[in-house]
Amino acid sequence: MLYLAAAAIVLSIAVIILLIKCLLLRRAFDELTRDIKDQARGNTTVPVTLTTSDSHARNAAIVLNEEFKTLYEEKMRYEDGNKRISRAVTGISHDLRTPLTAINSYLDLMDEEKDETKRQEYLDRIKNRTEVLTDLTEELFRYSSVADKEEYTIFSGSREAVDIRKTTEDCLLSFYKLLSDKGIEPEISLPDDPVLVSCNKKAADRIIENVINNAVKYADKDLSVDLDPEGVIVFKNEAPDLSPVTVGKLFDRYYTVSDQKKSTGLGLFIARELMEQNGGSIDAEYNDGRLIITLKFAAQQ
Repeated sequence: MLYLAAAAIVLSIAVIILLIKCLLLRRAFDELTRDIKDQARGNTTVPVTLTTSDSHARNAAIVLNEEFKTLYEEKMRYEDGNKRISRAVTGISHDLRTPLTAINSYLDLMDEEKDETKRQEYLDRIKNRTEVLTDLTEELFRYSSVADKEEYTIFSGSREAVDIRKTTEDCLLSFYKLLSDKGIEPEISLPDDPVLVSCNKKAADRIIENVINNAVKYADKDLSVDLDPEGVIVFKNEAPDLSPVTVGKLFDRYYTVSDQKKSTGLGLFIARELMEQNGGSIDAEYNDGRLIITLKFAAQQ
């Protein structure tokens, strides 16, 4: 009898222990289910942890944590890739609008021009802007081919001797229609002789086009452009919607002024990058309600 009683006690203890283990294991799987849902929904990146000491359950948690870590890293790569593609497409789209604007301006000038020599000159400039569009399209294609491998970089190319006087004149002419539509008659002061600077030609075009485009965006019926023989260009215009604070942010990559929500905020960022890549500098200041942007190109040696 004593043997049976002892056996019953041992069996009861074993059953109790088994029940406790089952309850702990059930709680562990409840924890596992909850953590899996949180991980799958992206609510947390904290590794799955279990209170149970069961080796099988803990091994399952270890495997799940490894898989979730891999999944999270893939998600980050995917999101980063999307951001890089978005930045590149936005930047190139911004650049595409500038030559299109120039082409439209030259077409309008051709409609009004009777002199065949002048019309041919405008046609040559339209051809040049079309080539720029082709280059930008190729740049977009090249980027789409390597977007998963590297960041988009702004093309600057090799530096050469550039007549910045002619470049400035051509760029201002390409914005003729936009300036006229805003009632802006620019005051232009250019030297009589060529002004040679050290810069990539395509980069010089994009720099000045982006600065003029910015002036068209913020100017309030005035714009002055002064180029000195040393290759320093100063753009000035009334800009009542700006302030010293906002002007200080104009070169930020995606900064947009609140009342200019249609702007990408990339124009001056690109201008600054290209100026620095070509050994020059660009600065902006705000004085008595006027925005002043100064370009200093590297001297031609």
